[in-house]
Amino acid sequence: MKKLNGFSGRRMLKEKVSIGIVGIGTGCGVTHLTIALANYMHSGLGRRTAIIELSGKHELETMIRKEGNKNQNLVGIHYFTDIGVGKIPEIMNSRYEVFVLDLGADYAAAREEFLRCDRKIVVGSISPWRVSAYEHFLKKVMESENITAWEFLILFANLSDKKRIQKRYGMQMISIPWIENPFYLKKEDMMFLQK
Repeated sequence: MKKLNGFSGRRMLKEKVSIGIVGIGTGCGVTHLTIALANYMHSGLGRRTAIIELSGKHELETMIRKEGNKNQNLVGIHYFTDIGVGKIPEIMNSRYEVFVLDLGADYAAAREEFLRCDRKIVVGSISPWRVSAYEHFLKKVMESENITAWEFLILFANLSDKKRIQKRYGMQMISIPWIENPFYLKKEDMMFLQK
């Protein structure tokens, strides 16, 4: 196994690693974080990286058709879009070292692929009008899943709400800073993604 400098120093990564990102509700930044993390893995760590779009929204497919080349590449990242779940083993057996899966905001539909991933990231907002959805998700998954190795990222949270939820559910939440452009990362973006 290789240790990747800066990519979660407490964990070792194998030759190939899959990172699943699922959202709690639409518009919470899953695709934005997927692109940023893939670009960090490629540019920051020099790993051959691919994004697999499984959100069902075809946003990346549309973007890559408009901005990318015929080989589905954009800024050194390969995009697998408009694929069925049956193609995933073949893709995972390809030449790429890191696979970042954009699983969208339907956990029930994404569950199987999410649980197969080496790293599991949940993204959501705990803004006053969205906090109940985040807590509902936590209650539901804690009933049936072992979430000890999952990472919970949040947008738009005040410190007291964050502390209250962490204490109530006995887990840690990481606030996502503003990443202006996920294709071209700044130093502070790289420092966050390194964690």
